[in-house]
Amino acid sequence: MSLTEFLTEELKEFDRKEKEQVEVIADTIEECLAIASSHLGRKVHEIDYTVLKRGKKSLFFSEPYHIRASVIPDDMLLDELSLLDEHLTGGSGKLVSKELKDLVTPKNKDGRVVVKIYRTGVFLTVYPPSGEGLEMAMADVSKKLSFRGVAGVDQNLINKILKEKKGEPVLISNQKPKPGNDSSCNVEIAQENMRAFVTVFPARPGGRDLEVSDIVAALKGMGVAHGLKEDDIRKALDEEVQNKPFIGAEGDFPVNGKNAEIKYYVRTEKKINFKEDQSGRVDYKDLDMIENVVVGQLLAEKIPAEKGKFGRNLFGMVLPAKDGLDTELKQGKGTILSEDKMRLTAEVNGQVLYAAGRLSVETVYRINGDVGVRTGNVTFLGSIIITGNVEDNYSVKAAGNIEIYGTVQKAIVEADGDIIVRQGVTGREEARIESTGGNIVAKFIQNATCITEKDIIVQEGILHSHLMAGGKISCKGKRGQIVGGTIQAAQLISAKIIGSQANPQTDLIVGNNPKILKQISEFEEKKKENQDKLDQLTKTMRTLKARKDADPASFTAEQDAHLQKLEAGTKKLEKRIAEATKDIQTLTEYMDEQAATGRISVEKTIFPGVTIRIRNAEFKLRHETKAKTFYEEESQVRSAPYEDPDETKNDWRKKRGRGKSKN
Repeated sequence: MSLTEFLTEELKEFDRKEKEQVEVIADTIEECLAIASSHLGRKVHEIDYTVLKRGKKSLFFSEPYHIRASVIPDDMLLDELSLLDEHLTGGSGKLVSKELKDLVTPKNKDGRVVVKIYRTGVFLTVYPPSGEGLEMAMADVSKKLSFRGVAGVDQNLINKILKEKKGEPVLISNQKPKPGNDSSCNVEIAQENMRAFVTVFPARPGGRDLEVSDIVAALKGMGVAHGLKEDDIRKALDEEVQNKPFIGAEGDFPVNGKNAEIKYYVRTEKKINFKEDQSGRVDYKDLDMIENVVVGQLLAEKIPAEKGKFGRNLFGMVLPAKDGLDTELKQGKGTILSEDKMRLTAEVNGQVLYAAGRLSVETVYRINGDVGVRTGNVTFLGSIIITGNVEDNYSVKAAGNIEIYGTVQKAIVEADGDIIVRQGVTGREEARIESTGGNIVAKFIQNATCITEKDIIVQEGILHSHLMAGGKISCKGKRGQIVGGTIQAAQLISAKIIGSQANPQTDLIVGNNPKILKQISEFEEKKKENQDKLDQLTKTMRTLKARKDADPASFTAEQDAHLQKLEAGTKKLEKRIAEATKDIQTLTEYMDEQAATGRISVEKTIFPGVTIRIRNAEFKLRHETKAKTFYEEESQVRSAPYEDPDETKNDWRKKRGRGKSKN
């Protein structure tokens, strides 16, 4: 090759590459590919790309993506088609048995002229073009007829066929085939008697063309009794596939049945999955390591094995196939296996575990060590046991009980059941311990918020904390001291010592149930919202009524209908307000009834600086007082000699007449 020729080829290749690649800048990869697809005139799946610069998104600014896109070569597309064929058809080759151009109908395709000579005469077929393809002209037909050795044809008939372009054969001559010039075919049996390849050799001028029946007869003459593909043969003859083998018959390949498999609807491997919020930030404390399930949830399903499909070769011989192998869906603890052994569901709420090929649901999740960086935040639909501490800024939430052997630091602990903290809470004013249906038990509570519908039981001390209990709060261990903060209980607050000589502000409130207070607050909020709406509707309604009274003639039917709607709306709102008022009253009366037996018991000493509020009565201690039980009577706080509330229980009021005093 000369230098000039070499340079010419290089320039052509350069031009081709320039036309088949482009650099694009846009906000996302998808937008980049859409622009490249439009520019290159190719579908998105036919485009490869390289990221030159990754885009970024943040709260204050963003940067676009910059990619170089290019057209995937046809041979690479065929490789991808082979992978798709392997995945969809098990590698039968049906998706790649032809060239890619045969699988996709071109947008622009020229028309076509076919001349066939049969025993019954000469037939002409004119196929229309597609897209911007060229139409066939008289010259094309004349050339074809001359090549086939056909003469003496009516030109008007040819023009009519060219104009109609029906794509159907039309008899144009009664000319008989020329003996000795007929088309012929060759049949070859291949692939272990599974495929018969037919090669058609063209007829010489004036010779007869083969028909489907001719090729079928040739195949049967070779012993083919199964798998004849008459439609494919007809297509090959219509498209004049000559001197090139095509499949004329194909046996049915045996298909082995698929093995049974287990489809899991839960994770079987513990992987850390970081969750990203809308701004792109990742919470590294939420590791999502626990797979929680609920009663009745589908855990796994068995997909049964399939029967094998027998095959048959060209000569009709049956080819055996293997049935798929069966497998067992194993039942673990806390699960239910259906009677047909095809579905596995959860029997209880809890954590699903996968081990030794079976799923089980554990109602207790045990953490050996601390809740921190290693575990992340913990949420579990059962009970949790933690042998270590709950470290700063982490949370533990459970649908059952939570037992913590160590301490709770500046963390959040929530449970539907009991919460037990063996070593106590050091909250630094940010810890929150809450139980919706159980007790809270701790060695000590310091600088924390604790809320429960039942009891709070503390052994050593409650220091500068906010406690709310729907039952009682008890601090009666060796030290048993409450110092600082706000302590609220519906029934009882008891301790050995309350307050201290430093006189810190300590508020004791009995008779307020946190759950009922929350419900009252919600009803009051709804009542206020409805009252605001009522006030607005009433104002509008008064304006309309005044307009109607002032000028009834100009008051339209539409305005009158609107007024009626306003009146109906005000009645609904008045009803809702009345219902909310009644609910608030009912809850308040219930809380007052509970508070009627409310009391505060101090076994040893209560210091000045402590404020006592029972129901609507309030009293602030100004002197150090020993061994007293405080209660409310006639809207005043009164006291009686101390009696152990655990021993006297509900009958203490009957005995309190002895030595009672007014504060």
